[in-house]
Amino acid sequence: MLSLLLLTLSTPLLLQAEDNSQSKSMLERPLMERYILDELKSIRIDNQQTRIDVEERIARSKVEQTDRAARYLTDTIGNIFYIIAAATSILFFGGWNSLRDIRRKTERMIEERVEAITLKYHTELEELQVRLSEQSQKIINNQNMISNTHIAHSLWMRANLESNPQSKIDIYDEILKIHDEDAEVYAYKADAVLDLDECEWALNLSNKAINIDPEYGYAYWQRSCANAILGNSSEAIEDLKIALEKAPNLREEIQKEPSFSKIKNLKDFKEVTI
Repeated sequence: MLSLLLLTLSTPLLLQAEDNSQSKSMLERPLMERYILDELKSIRIDNQQTRIDVEERIARSKVEQTDRAARYLTDTIGNIFYIIAAATSILFFGGWNSLRDIRRKTERMIEERVEAITLKYHTELEELQVRLSEQSQKIINNQNMISNTHIAHSLWMRANLESNPQSKIDIYDEILKIHDEDAEVYAYKADAVLDLDECEWALNLSNKAINIDPEYGYAYWQRSCANAILGNSSEAIEDLKIALEKAPNLREEIQKEPSFSKIKNLKDFKEVTI
């Protein structure tokens, strides 16, 4: 019963509160719409102002670029005129005051350049010819050397086959015409001369061979033989000692050499040949 009474009393209050809420909502809606419209208007005004500012900046930039281009063009034209004026002044003061002078000086410059180039190539050509001549001469000398070597070799073979001392001497002279500073030829010629009992001649030939090549042992051997025949025993023994030092293989020929017959019994000779 009590609850029914409370429900009866609260129902009008609830209805009144709902009516008040609806009335308040209806009053606030126009205010909200007005606020939104004002904000949209403000945004539109701001956009228009921004557009105006951008257009002004673009226009100002174009004007500045135009001014800069105009100044650059003006400066360039001015510089060109300055260059032309300077070149004209240089040509005038340098003597290039007419087309005839320009042509004459140009021709002279070309002639000088052509002459310099011609002289350069002429010099190089002469140097090339000199080098070619030198190379050709070297080739000819080498060919002659090879030919002379072959001739000398054939003469040596003839001398080895020859038994006549005088014929050997003639052959050695032919070799000396090709190689006049060959110690071996002089030494072998001295050997052939000794066969003719020309001891002084053989001694001179041996000295010649030793002067050409002091290390050639066979030259000392031939001088030892010549000194032994001439009776110069001490010189012969000394030369024999040197010959054996420089050419030990000659030791086998000592007993066969007839030139040592006069000194082979000497004490010093035996000491050397032991």
